[in-house]
Amino acid sequence: MGAPSAGTVVWRGLRRRCGRCGERAIFRSYFRLRERCPRCGYRFVREEGAFTGVMLMNMVLTFGLMWGALVTYVLWRGVTGDSDLALWPFGVAAAVLAVVGPAIFYPVAASWWAAIDLAMRPLDPAEEADASAHREISG
Repeated sequence: MGAPSAGTVVWRGLRRRCGRCGERAIFRSYFRLRERCPRCGYRFVREEGAFTGVMLMNMVLTFGLMWGALVTYVLWRGVTGDSDLALWPFGVAAAVLAVVGPAIFYPVAASWWAAIDLAMRPLDPAEEADASAHREISG
């Protein structure tokens, strides 16, 4: 199997696909990433603690949206000159995003982080053989 470029791997992960082969069915349910890709056998969690990056990706996306909600308030008030514009609706939007954002973005963060890990650390020969053996067993 030819190795795709790093850009292709990351783009696939961003679209909730296997970074290695592009398979779509990599989740058992909304919050459960499969251990391996059903098509190519790639192990998504390659080492203990590797998915700490998923939390980082989720935090970055969520904080970015919260920041965007609050910056919208500042820009709206600055552009319109409305000094009576209430902050609370924007604060509530930021709070809702803080609670709902991580749940909404989890699948994207999980597949994206697995793809980034693969792009940064391509499979070594032992991992290639393991993926091939798993593909042969399941396929």
